[in-house]
Amino acid sequence: MGTQKKWEIPYQGFQVTDIRPGLLGQEKEKRIAEYNSFYGEGNWNMGWKFDSRILTLESALRLYERSYEIHFLGNRVIWNDLLRSASEVWVEETADIESGVDYAIQKAKAAHYEDIAIRRVLRDWGKSFTGKESIRVRGDSQHLCGKLLSSQYVSFVAPAFIEEPRLEGWWKRNSVEDFWQSNKIILVKK
Repeated sequence: MGTQKKWEIPYQGFQVTDIRPGLLGQEKEKRIAEYNSFYGEGNWNMGWKFDSRILTLESALRLYERSYEIHFLGNRVIWNDLLRSASEVWVEETADIESGVDYAIQKAKAAHYEDIAIRRVLRDWGKSFTGKESIRVRGDSQHLCGKLLSSQYVSFVAPAFIEEPRLEGWWKRNSVEDFWQSNKIILVKK
C-alpha cells in the first residue's frame, strides 16, 4: 500500500483534494458560484501542484511569467515582430490593456495573464512596443506573433512538473496552458 504524498500547502487549515477543475474560461463566475454553494464561501481555494508544493495564484503566475521570459530570450524573431507591430497587447477584450502589469486587474469574463506576462517581461528587459495597433494574444489571433505568444504555444519552464494524467484541451503539450490547467486543484478547509 502506497503512502499519501505530503504537500506543502500555503493556505493554513486547507487540504488538497483530487478535484482538478481545468479550464474555467467564460464560465469562471458560474463555476466559482458553484464551488461557493458546495463548499461555502471562504471554505475553498485554488492552488497549483508543483513538485511537493501547492502554489498560490501569485506563485503559479511567477512560473507562468518565467516561461514567457525564457521564451522571450529564445525566440527573439517573434518578440521583435511583436515589438515592431504592436502598440499594446490584449487577450479577451481590448480593456485588458488597462491591467498594465497587474495580474489582479481582471475585468473580462475569462482571466487573461498572457498580456500581463508579456508586459512584465518587456518592462524587466527595458523593451517597449513601437507599433501602431493593439494585437490580440490568442491562438486565433490575426497576427502570427500574437498567435505564437498564446499560452497554448509558449513552453512551460518546467514541463517535468506538469501533473499526469494531463487534462486535454486546445493547448499544446508542455505549454504554459498545459501546466495551468493540468496542475490546478481545489483546496478545501479541513
